[in-house]
Amino acid sequence: MTLVLDRMYDVYHEYIVERRDMRSVNLPLAGTPWPLMLLLGTYMFVVLYAGPRFMAQRKAYDLRKVIRVYNIAQVLINSVLFLWIVIKMFIVYRDYNFSCQVCNYSTDYRGLEEMYLSYSYFLLKVLDLADTVFFVLRKKQSHVSFLHVYHHTVMVIGSYFGVLYVPGGHATMLGIWNTLVHAVMYLYYFLSSYGSQYSGWWKQHLTRMQLLQFIHLAFHFGIPLFFNRECKFPRFWMGVGFLQALVILALFMDFYIKSYIVKRKKQ
Repeated sequence: MTLVLDRMYDVYHEYIVERRDMRSVNLPLAGTPWPLMLLLGTYMFVVLYAGPRFMAQRKAYDLRKVIRVYNIAQVLINSVLFLWIVIKMFIVYRDYNFSCQVCNYSTDYRGLEEMYLSYSYFLLKVLDLADTVFFVLRKKQSHVSFLHVYHHTVMVIGSYFGVLYVPGGHATMLGIWNTLVHAVMYLYYFLSSYGSQYSGWWKQHLTRMQLLQFIHLAFHFGIPLFFNRECKFPRFWMGVGFLQALVILALFMDFYIKSYIVKRKKQ
């Protein structure tokens, strides 16, 4: 037992302390993983168990004004991050390599800029957890699906490890896609809160946009993973990005088929 614990400690120290990017070690939630693990554990406990029990004998909270402010804030933050990344990568620096973009681990302006953009994206994924809390407080527990909780949790964990090991580089495309999709998605949520007659149209096309996102990301990570052995971006994280894109694509495809194709046939 002692040998097992010693080995676990050695692995933890090697990968969380020695091999990580030390530029972000003192940033909130980006140091040791324990505060983030506590946050995610509390999140799942609240949205899957404590929250539903708390709301069982209570009326749903009217959070429309709060959620509208939250949605607009998400639109603005995602739009700023999207434009910042796109302008810097494709207009200012103009050297993004779609087949293999290595990470910049330097402490010069550009290296730190990519690291802080990656960290900002991570914090944005933490903020996204509020979506589920709103569902619980509004007694919309049916919205707290496996896809919803899995997607939010994995995005937080994935972006955390992105800050630790691959802040930027080839994974930048994930941030570009995700901030764009979320800017559109939260704009849709904001407009739908006023009872837009086009909300159904928005929702279906938003899901198609998400499917397109994960199809492209699967190719984005898969092509250099399988066909470009010279790429210096860490192959492990290339594989993680590829597999995660396939998993999320399968889950969203299942949702799309059940929500639109099967339902249309029944109607």
